[in-house]
Amino acid sequence: MNRKKLLLIGSGGRPFREYALKAISERVDVILVEGREITWQEPYVKGFHRIDPDDSEELLRVAREESPDGVLTYDEALVESTAEIGRALGVPHTDPEAVRRCKDKSALRACLTEAGLGPVRFAVAHDVDAARAAAAGIGYPVVLKPRALGGSIGVVRVDDEPQLVAAFTVAAEASASDGTTSRIAGVLVEEYLDGPEFSADCATWQGVTTPVVVAEKAVGFAPYFEELGHIVPPAPHPGLDEALSLVVDAHKAAGLDNLVTHTEFRLTGRGPRIIEINVRLGGGLIPLLGTLAQGTDLAGASADIAVGRQPDLPGARTGVAAISMLYPRQDMRVDRVRLARDTDAYPGLDRFVTFLPAGTEVRLPPHGFLSRVGFAVVSGADREECLARRDAVEADVVIEGESLGAV
Repeated sequence: MNRKKLLLIGSGGRPFREYALKAISERVDVILVEGREITWQEPYVKGFHRIDPDDSEELLRVAREESPDGVLTYDEALVESTAEIGRALGVPHTDPEAVRRCKDKSALRACLTEAGLGPVRFAVAHDVDAARAAAAGIGYPVVLKPRALGGSIGVVRVDDEPQLVAAFTVAAEASASDGTTSRIAGVLVEEYLDGPEFSADCATWQGVTTPVVVAEKAVGFAPYFEELGHIVPPAPHPGLDEALSLVVDAHKAAGLDNLVTHTEFRLTGRGPRIIEINVRLGGGLIPLLGTLAQGTDLAGASADIAVGRQPDLPGARTGVAAISMLYPRQDMRVDRVRLARDTDAYPGLDRFVTFLPAGTEVRLPPHGFLSRVGFAVVSGADREECLARRDAVEADVVIEGESLGAV
């Protein structure tokens, strides 16, 4: 295989993204642009530039200097600038306008409604009074969310008007652990979508979108939507084929091409409805679950697409893989996260990872989002074996620390 050069903008955090960087480096020569010195990334890169990825002029200067065959990011905050760089260099890229359309959750809602693809009632509110009027018009329950944040941060269900004021504040002021807030003002108010939730990681190559890794999702901490885990592939469901057709049509309507995406959807009582399309490789190690269960390499495929090479998508396995995100049961100062036995005692345990320094304060929604203290990935020959192994690991997780008082 001819080695091509890829400019990768941002590498993410090691626990959740090392597998992706490793897979990408096996397909192409990676030139990494990062805003900090590299450590664990070093074995996977052929070149490195330490610059602020938000400095668009410096980023473009480095990109032109390197003259790569393609550019790529799997960082939610960097998808727009990456698309702009791709267009400026004339390498395979996604239309920046299509990227912006998906980044703004209200713009995507409008696009899908106009195309007649699973319309969802929604409005944008810039203050509580506007949110109250929007919710009354849509009908409770509704969901409030920031217009441009990922990871379900600040997303909250509201069942009646008395809950609205506090929920609006949560959505309007939400931020990630690194301080990132929505770059688009306003709160999206939309009808609540009932039914089980899934995701589809897709590859779009020369206008053809292929769902590659479909995952069953578990969410919790209601009325919030923390993602507690994923299973690949999902259990059979009569609405899944229709939903995946909707996902493919939505990519076309949004104008997406030359990329890997992560789409979330629900199978509602009125048919499938898309929650959002993320114009990047899925998070939560879902693509890795696809590798373990199916033998697919979606991270590697994202690199191939970025450098203009047709991706190799089919997988050869028929197993099942799952990830459990580990949370404390209450707000805690966490000292240690461990398993009751050695990791070798758990069949099918692919990895058990913790990543918080001792003494870290962990608060659950609404005072903290993505409040994970670690994760466990397991696999099995079939669904029954995989879930039994997952449950055995979950039952043996020990989180040591001290309970925190109310905020």
